[in-house]
Parts: sequence; C-alpha cells; structure tokens
Amino acid sequence: MEPIGNDNWIGGFGWSVGVLLFGMLAGIAIADWISSMPAQTMPQNLTNFRAETVERSGWELFWFILRRNMTVFVMLLLGLVSAGAVTVVVLLANGIAIGQLIGLAKGAGMSNAAVASLIVPHGVLELGALCVAGAVGLQGIRLAFGVRALGWESLKSLRIGTVMAFGLGALAAAAAVEAFVTVEFADSLRRQW
Repeated sequence: MEPIGNDNWIGGFGWSVGVLLFGMLAGIAIADWISSMPAQTMPQNLTNFRAETVERSGWELFWFILRRNMTVFVMLLLGLVSAGAVTVVVLLANGIAIGQLIGLAKGAGMSNAAVASLIVPHGVLELGALCVAGAVGLQGIRLAFGVRALGWESLKSLRIGTVMAFGLGALAAAAAVEAFVTVEFADSLRRQW
C-alpha cells in the first residue's frame, strides 16, 4: 500500500486556494447584485434592518475568533471522511462570505486600501491556515475513489498532528491580530466616516 505522500500538498493547497477564490468572486458578484437592486424591490424588513453589535473586550474577542476559526479548520479536515465534500462546501461558503464582505464594503464607498488594511493583516495567516486544512481535507477525494488506500501509512503521511499544531498556532496569531489590531483600525475608520 502506497502512502499519499507529500507530492499532493502543493496540488491540494492550490485547489483549496482556487475554491476559496472562486467563492470570493461569487460573493463579490452577489454583493454587486444586491447593491444594484432598487430600494423599492428590497423587502421592507431588510431596508429597516439594524445590526446588533456585541461589544467584546480584546481577549474575549480573541477567544471568540479563535474558537470560530478552529471550528472551520476542523470542518475542513472532515473532507478526509466525506470524500472531500465537506471541505469543498466549507471553502466555497467561506469564500462567498469574504467576497460579500469585500463587495459590500466597496459598495459602501470604502477604498481598496482600507478594505485591504482590514483584511490582509490577519487574513494571510487565517486563510493560509484554512487552505492548509483544505489541502488535507481534499485528500479525502483520493482516499474515497481508491487512488490511495486508507491505511496507517497514508494517514501518517498526512501528518494530521502537525497540521493541527500549525493551524492552532497560525489561527491564534491571526485571532490576536484581528482582535487587537484590526478592530482598532476599523474603529479609526468608522470615526473618520
């Protein structure tokens, strides 16, 4: 029985990034479509919608973000037991959500620099870690369709423990940046508007 091996990490990572980017483009298109709708066609309950804001302290926000992102990270790994289906759906859904956020921010008049400043500092670590988990989860496609048999050597070659440790470290760093840096920058932007 031949293990999965390292030869598919780059390909799996590339596919993860591709699915995430496809979702982001779809999310931006959806946001553009929503923004282009005349106000009269919007349902009344949406035009009067006001988001409730929950004030969280820096550390409370850090733990909230870390728990949320670790949940997504683990869900991406579930592709190993779902023939990659869970991984594709989670990557696509996250891409759509990020794309909608970007599209709606741009539609509200935010500059490209402001949007990038809000997303890039923590997003590189966060999305990179999620794409690594996606690369592992997408190996479930190969396992399910018999390209490689699921055995001890195949599982060892995936280095799940190393991937989990990397994910926890990268997502903790991203959560810290998001909770303590991005929030401050977002508040300064809000005061300027």
